[in-house]
Amino acid sequence: MKFRSHVVVTAAVIAMLGLLLAASPAVADCDPDNALFEDDFEFMDPSWGEPSDAFFVEDGALVIKGFAGMANQLTKNEGANVCVDMTIVDAPVPENSPIGLVWWWESWENYYYLFYWADVAYVEVRRVVKGKETNVLSMETLALKKGVGQTNQIELKLKPKDVTLVINGTEVKRFKGKQPQGGGQIGVYGSSPEDKPATYQFDNLIVSPPAE
Repeated sequence: MKFRSHVVVTAAVIAMLGLLLAASPAVADCDPDNALFEDDFEFMDPSWGEPSDAFFVEDGALVIKGFAGMANQLTKNEGANVCVDMTIVDAPVPENSPIGLVWWWESWENYYYLFYWADVAYVEVRRVVKGKETNVLSMETLALKKGVGQTNQIELKLKPKDVTLVINGTEVKRFKGKQPQGGGQIGVYGSSPEDKPATYQFDNLIVSPPAE
């Protein structure tokens, strides 16, 4: 990912955002006891495909090195709560090394994804349709932990026509979307320069049915 938007936020706005975020409850309710799919990455499950030098399991986490993306074939759903811990472990070029979470995946020509970087508290959501990207959401959020090595818990509440994004227990944004007919899969990705690869980790993935 080579493009990144920039937002300038004043100290007063940051303070106001901090108060609002502190008051916002989490809404995603991932239930490991009733999960459609759960993975703590003790090993590489076949539903992720074959491991490679860029995509493998190590020390209890799913690792992406450099550039890779994978959707899990057992996570297809028509509405779910999704939770995962995401960490940018190393990023020699942080501004060009985002970590991402994919949903409503049909193919790499049609899916939604969010991503963030280690050096800014900023998140973007994009939709890919027939290989062409459109921006859905771009915002700065104090809910996101900055810095290489910081783990962020990302939660999604997926409904057929909208998504609610929760970061580290704070509801960040609800936005419109279009679930593909028959539902879609959950996936992960990381993107960084070939000559200066970053390292990304994913852990504690839960995909559970929506709460009643």
